[in-house]
Amino acid sequence: MFDYIVVGAGYAGCICARYAADKGYKVLLIEKRNHIGGNMYDYYNEHGILVHKYGPHIATMDKKSTFDYLSNFTEFIKYEHHVKAQIDDKQVFLPINFNSIQTLFDESKSNKLKQKLINEYGENSNVPILTLLETNDDELKCFAEFLYEKIFLHYTTKMWGLSPNEIDPSVTARIPIRLSYDNRHFTHKYQYMPKYGYTKLFENMISSENIEIKLCTDVFDVINLKNNEILFNGNKFSGKLVYTGALDYLFKYCYGHLPYRSLKFEILNHNCNYIQDSTVLNWPDERPATRRTEMKRLTQQNINGITTTITEYPGEYKPDSIYYNEPYYPIITNSNTCLYNKYVAMAEQYQQLYTVGRLADYKYYNMESVIQRTLSFCSKYIN
Repeated sequence: MFDYIVVGAGYAGCICARYAADKGYKVLLIEKRNHIGGNMYDYYNEHGILVHKYGPHIATMDKKSTFDYLSNFTEFIKYEHHVKAQIDDKQVFLPINFNSIQTLFDESKSNKLKQKLINEYGENSNVPILTLLETNDDELKCFAEFLYEKIFLHYTTKMWGLSPNEIDPSVTARIPIRLSYDNRHFTHKYQYMPKYGYTKLFENMISSENIEIKLCTDVFDVINLKNNEILFNGNKFSGKLVYTGALDYLFKYCYGHLPYRSLKFEILNHNCNYIQDSTVLNWPDERPATRRTEMKRLTQQNINGITTTITEYPGEYKPDSIYYNEPYYPIITNSNTCLYNKYVAMAEQYQQLYTVGRLADYKYYNMESVIQRTLSFCSKYIN
């Protein structure tokens, strides 16, 4: 008999499974997809290019504890991520920085804007677009409105189905105006890629004689919640259930669907060495796609004559949709949080049920956030 059943083999699920296994507990890890790693899953295509099936993922971390933890399961290679945005006929670094401003405007105007930005906000600061829009300086106001229109408005509407001022400020704050010449997309202390890919990292993480994994297994294939009790294969379960998926699904949408955004991925091969001069090219305009990632630049592979790209098309999550049937990004608004809390109250009726992870927490976690959240959860509940 298992001491723990963990649902979902992404970061949250695999970390919980390994933590419990290292404590000597027997763990069943189930995953509805046919692979481990969640959205971090990668694979080598027919040309030997390592492809991130669900879009680009970079191991960016500020805490040494995160880096040390993941280093137990992989070697790392250093990597600095570069993203450009197509604005009319020009490509500029994203986040918008002083180099971007110099590309967009003539020398006189760019110098004036840079000095005004420094005077108002301070050199090397990061200014959210909604903050910049509140400036009382007429020239900066015009600059802010230009960026809002060209960078944030259409991209945010495509990505989230909402305007920038309708979503949680923490979302738009992820791409600030950077008052420096730093072209890196991320400024974290640790920026790496796993040397052998994310799938290998996850394989190493769950490699334990105390962990049994079942792929292509839905939670309802083995679990039933009834009268505040948990049934496993029809029998009362005396262990603990750790659930990392969407709470509305676990409770069969009894209060309605929690809103998410989803993605459709177009993976293409091109008969050339490279197709773009940055890892990611964003399109913050009205075309349906948001961005294109060139995998060789991400994985730093030297393969001539062929390159592979992933183009992303966001859409509304619908469980029965052909393309948009996976919940990727929680849409965090006050009303959606209220709905989520109703499901939390239902989960709390089951003493053996624990929830953790981006979907289960209904949070827009980055990689380090979900790792730290899960490790904190494990130290509190899996002991």
